[in-house]
Amino acid sequence: MLQGENRFYGRASAGGRSQSCSWVFIWTIFGALVPGSGLIVAGRRRIGAAVLTLLVLAGSVLVAMAVLGDPVERVIALALDPTKLLILVGCVGLIALAWAAVIVLTNTQLRRHSVLSPGQQAVNSIVVLALLAGVGMPAYEIGHYALIQRDLVAAVFSSQGGNPGTTKARPDPQRSDPWADQLRINVLLIGSDAGADRTGIRPDTMILASINTQTGDTVLFSLPRNLERAPFPLGTGGNAAWPNGFYCPTTGTGHDCLLNAVWTWASGDGRRYYPNSKNPGLQATEDAIEGVTGLSTDTYAMLNLRGFAQFINAIGGLRVNVDERLPVGGNTENPAGTTSWIEKGRHRLLDGYQTLWFARSRWSTNDFDRMRRQRCVIGDVVNQADPVTLALAFPKIAQAAKNNLSTGIPRKDLSAWVELSQRVKRATVRSLPFTDQVISDRADPDFEQIHRLVAQALVPATEAGPAPPNTSPSPSARPFPTPTAGSTPTPTATSKAIDPTKAQNIKDVC
Repeated sequence: MLQGENRFYGRASAGGRSQSCSWVFIWTIFGALVPGSGLIVAGRRRIGAAVLTLLVLAGSVLVAMAVLGDPVERVIALALDPTKLLILVGCVGLIALAWAAVIVLTNTQLRRHSVLSPGQQAVNSIVVLALLAGVGMPAYEIGHYALIQRDLVAAVFSSQGGNPGTTKARPDPQRSDPWADQLRINVLLIGSDAGADRTGIRPDTMILASINTQTGDTVLFSLPRNLERAPFPLGTGGNAAWPNGFYCPTTGTGHDCLLNAVWTWASGDGRRYYPNSKNPGLQATEDAIEGVTGLSTDTYAMLNLRGFAQFINAIGGLRVNVDERLPVGGNTENPAGTTSWIEKGRHRLLDGYQTLWFARSRWSTNDFDRMRRQRCVIGDVVNQADPVTLALAFPKIAQAAKNNLSTGIPRKDLSAWVELSQRVKRATVRSLPFTDQVISDRADPDFEQIHRLVAQALVPATEAGPAPPNTSPSPSARPFPTPTAGSTPTPTATSKAIDPTKAQNIKDVC
């Protein structure tokens, strides 16, 4: 009878016992899914029981961790710690090797009970290799992603963070709510146009995000790059150099004392006014933003705009509302340099290069319209960058961030900032751009008026009303001098629907 077995069944072994090759295959596969079970069936009960016991213990530990703690919090803590990520890579590698060894051992022991033909041996080898690949490939991907994440965290977030010589508001990681002692955090968002064809750094985009740490409600204050007479708070290097504000009317074109030129000045001639700073350009820019808005700057995040284009490409593009035809390339002096146009349309899908020009183009419109588009891009990214898309594009996103992103957030505070970002995601984001409808004279602004509008914007929309004349926008803001300025009348709304002097929900604006 044994001699008449189908070719898919094993022939008789030397001891007279035989099992079909399908029996070998089934228990090899089951033994891979439940390590140890195949060894027990193959007669290696002790080692099989030991492996199975380890599997049960490991499963119990994972269940206990999920039940006794917050699994999301544990994953975040792991993802933000370079040391833990490296340990994860090592553990995943060891587990994969041990699992692979169990698969091979299980198959070897099962085959002792069956004699396979050459064809069956080939099929057996394919089964084992497939199982090894099923273990090895996920382990490789986990290790690969963990190393990318470790590299990103180590490259972007320093062990200390912050800037020398400045006092930064910080979360308290020892408290259940790390932000309990900080009612508001102000983050300066900078879009830099640094590149191989440019000298130094010029902030092309400056947005101060003021976040209510308890509710997550956020107000974005967009500042025009060509604002003049920016005041520096008393006691800063900028105030010592420019006591009446950053203003130099005698300089030639291209060397104007505009807000976005503060960085260049402090990195060059103004360096002596910031002798203890490792980054005088950044610190002077933060001081100027503080003087303009009256809000202290607690930290910053700066993205090279070319890296932003890489990020948009990585997530598959961005859908935006294009209200008017916009040029790609060219400028006021050279409109013929335009290479293409972004056509009008609702929910238009733009690639990274087009999105960058959508956010930066201004010669056919103006700086203030560009500020509006930049705020819309921020809102669209937040709404469209879903977790699945980010996970699939993570390697490309991490590479873009590593090469183009810098921040003052220290590594040890990352978990608190992740928690805060979740509050912001669930809350309302409003924006107040200082357009020509708000700042009627960019060459001679009324900064006291700007401070009143900022204070008013920080009041929740449901409670908003006229801000008191002498309201201080932030208790942590340093004193500042008010430069000599002409009287600027308070702007009035040009539309019954939207008052340009009040912060608007960013969804309504875009």
